[in-house]
Amino acid sequence: MADRFLVVIPVDPKAPLPETSDAVRGALANIAGTTQARVKDYGKLQFIDAGLNAQSITCPTCQQDVAEDQWHMWMQEDWHGAEGFHLHKHQMPCCGATLTVNDLLYDAPQGFARWFIGARTEREGLLAPEELSQLEAVAGLPLKAIAQRY
Repeated sequence: MADRFLVVIPVDPKAPLPETSDAVRGALANIAGTTQARVKDYGKLQFIDAGLNAQSITCPTCQQDVAEDQWHMWMQEDWHGAEGFHLHKHQMPCCGATLTVNDLLYDAPQGFARWFIGARTEREGLLAPEELSQLEAVAGLPLKAIAQRY
């Protein structure tokens, strides 16, 4: 059986860890029905993935699929080792739009952040909109929900 986690990251990938992170961790643990929750501050930009839930990547401008090998090439270009990721602009082969890998549409949701708050859960799927709103109120900033499965 796969391990499942409910995770939140800031919508702004460069947002610093809020002072309210422990309160967000507690609220997320309560929502997830667990005591197994943590705050992870990388101090540099990282890709926060959905694990086995990840399915496809799409261009938000023209809704065309992004080839996996193209995405991997961009990820390699954007990775700067000890500095983490730099979100460079890349020209989309489908429509010519200039976007970062963070701008792409990920099914299931994924993204880039300097930190995440996560909780182990037995639940499947994302946080409900009202649960995400509750966490945003505690955090004091807009958050993105990710459902991880490994």
